[in-house]
Formats: sequence, structure tokens, C-alpha cells
Amino acid sequence: MQCPFREGKLEEAVTLEDMRALELNSVWWGFDLTRAMENAGKAVADAVECLLGEVKGKSVAIYAGKGGNGGDGIVAARHLASRGARVTVHLLWDPQLAAHPSTRENLKYLMVSRSITVLAPYSKGWLEQREADVAIDAVFGVGVRGPLRSPAREALKAFNESQGLRVAVDIPSGLDPNTGAAAEGAAVADVTVTMHRPKRGLFVGKGPLHAGRVMVADLGFPPEAELYAGPGDVEARIPVRPREAYKGMGGKVIVIGGSMHYVGAPIIAARAAALAGADLVYLASPRETAFMAAAENPHLVPLARGELREFLSSLKELAPKVHAAVIGPGLGLGEETLELVEGVLGAFEGRSVVIDADALKAIAQRGTKLWPQAILTPHRGEAAMLLGEKVEPLRADPLSMAKRVAEKYGATTIVKAPVDAICSPDSRCRLNRTGHPAMATGGTGDMLAGIIAAFVARREALSLPPDPLNATAAAAYVAGRAGEMAVEELGESITSVEVLQKVPLAIKEAREIGAAQG
Repeated sequence: MQCPFREGKLEEAVTLEDMRALELNSVWWGFDLTRAMENAGKAVADAVECLLGEVKGKSVAIYAGKGGNGGDGIVAARHLASRGARVTVHLLWDPQLAAHPSTRENLKYLMVSRSITVLAPYSKGWLEQREADVAIDAVFGVGVRGPLRSPAREALKAFNESQGLRVAVDIPSGLDPNTGAAAEGAAVADVTVTMHRPKRGLFVGKGPLHAGRVMVADLGFPPEAELYAGPGDVEARIPVRPREAYKGMGGKVIVIGGSMHYVGAPIIAARAAALAGADLVYLASPRETAFMAAAENPHLVPLARGELREFLSSLKELAPKVHAAVIGPGLGLGEETLELVEGVLGAFEGRSVVIDADALKAIAQRGTKLWPQAILTPHRGEAAMLLGEKVEPLRADPLSMAKRVAEKYGATTIVKAPVDAICSPDSRCRLNRTGHPAMATGGTGDMLAGIIAAFVARREALSLPPDPLNATAAAAYVAGRAGEMAVEELGESITSVEVLQKVPLAIKEAREIGAAQG
């Protein structure tokens, strides 16, 4: 048969976060993950038939765990048996204890099948099929960390000692999908059939020694699930506090903004950062604004912004202690604005800084390159200003603008619109479709800036890469969903304050969607 696969390459590799976000977003788009398991199992069977030329009469040993990877192997068993192969499935668990619902459903057929032999752990003949023509590792896939334990250790030993073609499902069990680190006794395959996109760990570290040839199978995930932000981006990419968390592990953010005429904007941004999960939020604004904000929001830490040079000097000391900054909300266009923005960028050079509102005008004047961890947040009119163009905002294409602003300034860029466009300087882009026209009111942009800063800070606080493109997409999803929730409850006459109060609920909803999928 013709091989329906492409060879995997490092350039297209994804992380475990990427795949988890894709799966959850796919469910949000209406894609049934049971279908993905069916497609994955068939792909494994197709790969075996493609490589052998014929499976009829061939003996196949499948080592199956109780999660989704094991379910892929169980589906492969059915397809291979239907093509005439003699299939034995070596379970690593009591058949009554399948962890994955789709695995449990697919196992029902195998338990009554007369064409497939199913062996429970430690039963007669279990793991004794070293002479099989094909051995399939469907033990863990991406779902393992740390040392291998019994009975997985014994199953992978049998797999590695197999004299036939050794095939791993998605990733060799025991291999870290992100780093390529291999546990002692990890599967060593001749071929890895990886799903949707190759995992980064297949090509780095010890990955090439364990993966063999990498063949990529298409599972039929909707392309919108990768392009558009969704609840999966929140659940998979924005970490929860570990059980042993202490103050600061949720991230520290500083919001720098406010002026004599604009008081509310920096307060909204700071409150949004706190409500999006940042542990500590500093608000650096004129004295009156800072202390008024602290009186009404005692969870914020006020920093009275006095004489400019004195403030910038103190900021250099504070900057290493925080994970992300927001500069611009309510800043105004005073004589010191450009110098202040320059000073903040100097203090956070190469680090996560969200540039919003009046700071964008300073950036347009500055005109120099930034860095990917700098995040620009213009609406369409401001994007035109950054590009030095005169366009009618309602006729402008947000995606094209986001690409060009990101390329021009070397910074991650979100162009706020009915469908938000988020692009990185290397031309990767995401879209976000949540939100409501009622959000076109003062303060919602400041809120978004605070959420973005909180999300990148939460990642950095746990030593994860800031991932500005996807963290910004997740923040846009949450901000838009919070607006939808506010409208659902209160109608279209809402302010940014009502939207702000829904931010924790939007995050909670996304987490619940993730939990429902396991």
C-alpha cells in the first residue's frame, strides 16, 4: 500500500503544551477525541502494513497502557486483525481499570473478540512474544515522567528485545516529549508513528537514538483549533500554582502608568493582573493615583512615581525582582513620556514587557527594534500609527497589520479587533474570536494588558519560557470570554469594571473544560 505519511522534521515539532492545547481546543470546536483515537490506531496499522508490505499471517505483539496511548494501540490491534494479522495485546493493567474513556470503550470489543488474544498482567504467555514479526509500544507515549516502574519496565524490556519490527505510538515510552531525556529502559523503536505533528523530544537529546524513523500521521484535528485561541490555551499553557506554592510563585507584575488626567486606566490594568492570578502587583503611578488605588484595592502594592530620574533609578533595582511589566495605561503624552518609556524598556530589555496605550505612541516615535518578549497591544488605529500609515480602521486587516508590526518592531503584537490577531516576529500567528461589541468601551484594553502580563509572569515564575505568542492568545481569549459573560448577565450596557469582575470566572470555565477531558 502507499504510505500515507510524511517524514517528521524538527522545524515542525511541537511541545506537549501545544498538543494538549490543540486537543482541548478541538473539543471546543466540536471534534470528538474518540475519533482522534480511531484515526491514530488506524494510522499505526497503516504504517505497519506500509512498512511490511503485507500483514496477513504476520504475528503482532502490542504492549498497551491504560491511557490514551494504550487506546491507540488497542484500535491498531483491531485494524491489524481485520487485515489478517495474528494479534496479541499485552495489557499492563486490569481490564476493569482503563483510565481513558475512549480506551475503555475500544477495549470492550477486544475482550469478546475471537481473532485477537488479550493477555492480562502476569497471565500465562504475558510478555513472552519475543519472536513476533512486529512489536508495538503503546505503553505511555507522552504521558510519562521519571523512572519506569513495574509492569511498564518489564513490558518495555520485552519490546526492546523483540526480534521483529519495533514501532512506537506517538513517542517511545520513557522518552520526554519536550527534552528528549530518556528514562532507563525507555523504548527503542525502529519507527515512531507520531500523531498530528512530531514532538520536539524525538529530535533532541536522546530522541534520535530511541525514535528511529519518524512518520507523521494526520488525525483530522480541525485547523481552527490551532489557529484560534480557546480554553485549551488557558488550561495547557497557563500553569496552576503547585501544591507547595508560596507568595510570588504566581508571578510578580509591575504596572507603570497614570497621569494627572488619567487615573483609572493603570488601576484597571493592575487589578486585571491580580485577578488573572499574579501574586504580587505593583502599581507605579503618580502619588495620588497610587495611594487611591491602594485604599480601594489593598492587594495592590503602590509605588508613588515622583521625580523621573529617581523613579527610573529605583526601577532598575526593582525590575529583576518582577517577572513582567506593563507600561502605558493612562500615561498621557506629557514631556517626560518618551523618556519614561525609554527608561522602562532599558530596565526590562530582553524581558517580558507589555506596551499599551500612550506608550505605543512613544514606541512609534522611537522607531527602533524591540524583542519577542516585548508585547505591543494596539487597536487598528494604533497599528496604523506604528506602521506610519493612514488607513480607515474599519477597512484594515488586523492579521496583516499584526504581521507587519511584529516584523517591523521585532515584538510580539496583538491587534485588537472583532477578531483579534496575534503575531510573533517570526510570522507565527494566532487569532481570537471571543468578545462582544459592548466591550468597545474605555478600560477593556487596559484590562487585556494586565491579563497578558499576569499570564507571562505566571509562566516565568515557574521557570517556564514566557511563550508571548500563546500567552497573549490565552489572555485575549479570557478577556473576550469575560466580556461575553458580563453581557450574558447584565446586557449590553456594561463597563470595563463589570468585565473585569468576570476574569476569574472565564479562567475557571476554561479549566473546567480541560478537567472534563481528563
